[in-house]
Amino acid sequence: MIQHPFLQSYISLATFSLTAVNVGTFPLGESDRIVTLFARERGLHRAVAKGARKPGTKLSGKSEPLNINRMLLAKGRSLDIITQCESVETFGSLRKDLQRLSYALYYAELTTTFGQGLSEDAARYFDRLSLSIGLMAESPREPALLCLEFEFALLEMLGIRPELDVCVACREPLTEQNLSSFNHDLGGFLCRPCYHLMRRRASENHHHDHGGESGTPSVAESAAIFDGHTFDKPVRRPVVEGVEPGYDRDTQLAVGNIARRREAIDGQRANVFVTPMVWKRLILSRTASELLNNGLTEESLLDSERGVQGKATQAARRIMQGYIEYKAGRRMRSLDLLANLPS
Repeated sequence: MIQHPFLQSYISLATFSLTAVNVGTFPLGESDRIVTLFARERGLHRAVAKGARKPGTKLSGKSEPLNINRMLLAKGRSLDIITQCESVETFGSLRKDLQRLSYALYYAELTTTFGQGLSEDAARYFDRLSLSIGLMAESPREPALLCLEFEFALLEMLGIRPELDVCVACREPLTEQNLSSFNHDLGGFLCRPCYHLMRRRASENHHHDHGGESGTPSVAESAAIFDGHTFDKPVRRPVVEGVEPGYDRDTQLAVGNIARRREAIDGQRANVFVTPMVWKRLILSRTASELLNNGLTEESLLDSERGVQGKATQAARRIMQGYIEYKAGRRMRSLDLLANLPS
């Protein structure tokens, strides 16, 4: 049957193909599902999987998060419709390991949060996301290390990778002797002299705002008061009420015990004190992320990681997640479950 050339042209315009990772789903109507995709060809995209919530249908399993599919879509009025779908990779081993599955879902959550800013670099990010999910599923390396490397890769593509080598205020090289804290707002580490200068400026501002009353603000209040890229112009930011001074704030934020999340991130976690071991772990993970981008093999990384301290890795990863949440202005919930698992 010979079709009219105009009709053939219309059909080609009305359909298009994508290769994409499923990064989120939610129900639509009684049996359909909206799938959030990150496609190699166009970045973050949403489409409808008709009948995907009916057991046994072709799209039921293929529309699950973390699957990679090649698909044909038809243009719709508001959302495109998946008409054909072929599985490329399902990462079945992830479903058998709760810890690794949680980290992979965290990758998906990060993608839905920051994906709009990656559209111009969609092919590169798609390749890195696919690689990272595959490593999480199959690699013998520690999941927290793999996650750190993915976080560095994401932040580098977004143009907000934290500064680890020099003080973000004075630009002096960082050493074990002068290392102080990681500042989320400035996007990197402060040396001790600059941190103490920040506290002194904050104390002066606190003294002025309270009508000359004596007293030095807490570390948390100092971090909340200082909010600029120069020490000459401190700006007051809201301090979260209802947080006990001696309470472990990092734990509070990890398990979601502070309702006013944004204020908590801005104030209580503007500065996080870091040990030299955690700092080194961050630098090593940044380097490993760059080497993976350049095609280094897993075996080479395994050899370099023997004897790495697990606690330092977890602390480094919490710092990176806190920084990402600060930049996003929201919590990442995918890893909440891990806080309750035995270490």
